[in-house]
Amino acid sequence: MKNKNILLVEGRDDEHTIYAIRDIYEIPETSFAVGKEQGITNVLEKTEAELRVNNRDQIERLGIVIDADENLNNRWQSVTNILQKAGYANIPDLPDSTGTIIEQDGKIKFGVWIMPDNQINQGYLETFLRFFIPDDDEAWEKARECVANLNDKPFIRANVDHTQKAEIHTYLAWQEEPGKPFGTSITAKYLQADNPQCRLFVDWLIRLFVN
Repeated sequence: MKNKNILLVEGRDDEHTIYAIRDIYEIPETSFAVGKEQGITNVLEKTEAELRVNNRDQIERLGIVIDADENLNNRWQSVTNILQKAGYANIPDLPDSTGTIIEQDGKIKFGVWIMPDNQINQGYLETFLRFFIPDDDEAWEKARECVANLNDKPFIRANVDHTQKAEIHTYLAWQEEPGKPFGTSITAKYLQADNPQCRLFVDWLIRLFVN
């Protein structure tokens, strides 16, 4: 039977991160299915199409997890435009810090989480995963120092705006089994899901797909 609760994400890292979190917090596997799209444009296009058609025989609840990237307000405006075109009312001016959920009679229940925490103006999945590392973790501090010391070197090709991504990957490269993907790093507890920000995210998933 096709799952009528769908969570759209930007890519594989998001997909496996969410599945790992779901399993750790024992959210039932049948609560939702993850639809892995290829980037933000595809997520927004798919969202617009589903909300416009509003075929509740196919989808009853739809959520999206997207990165703020370089401008949270621009990302939120893109979501707002889609909701307005689909006839949703009572759209908040700003995303809810605990994850936005919009319910309206006769329409698909819709939710959006903007990484990392619906508030920071610039951020990604990797920024969210920063919350999964204890503040006193010496390996994390050394990973940050390493990236900072290399940022101004001519042979570094990464965009300086992607420093947070480089820091996380450097940190994971120094674990017992180096270079594990995000999802398996969470399962292995190199990234620890028992933190307040992750619990907020889990609560949003439960409110959107379970309650």
